Amino acid sequence: MRKNTKIENQLLEMIQPRIQLIENKFSNGEALSDQDVNTLLLKSAFNHINHFEMRLDELAADVAQLRLDFSELEVKFHHLESRFYALEGKFHALEGKFQTLEARFETLEARFISFESRMEATIEKTMKSNIKWTLGLMTFCLTLFKIIDLVVQN
Repeated sequence: MRKNTKIENQLLEMIQPRIQLIENKFSNGEALSDQDVNTLLLKSAFNHINHFEMRLDELAADVAQLRLDFSELEVKFHHLESRFYALEGKFHALEGKFQTLEARFETLEARFISFESRMEATIEKTMKSNIKWTLGLMTFCLTLFKIIDLVVQN
């Protein structure tokens, strides 16, 4: 808050005795002169000026506090921004690991499909071989039984 200057103090000291006389006159119901009214107006204006100066000082303090609060918020924002960038970096690292894992799964899937097709081919080959042997053995047995039957009948 702004302090009164020497001139302001002197002006207050000069009109204060006159103000008390005017207050006494007014209390006694006496009429006030133009000079009395002007003195009261001067005192009232002075009080208003002091009040406005006090309000201006409060406003200046509030603005200073707002600047301080804004600076603190700005620091917090920068802190949050740096944390966001750190999280973004971790996300990119996880994304890279995920892509690597995805590639490994795709390789594993390709190997499994290759293994599956080889197994199917092996099973098919084995079944064909077993069917050939079974048919051949059956043919041999039938032929053998027929020969035995012919030999036994004659």
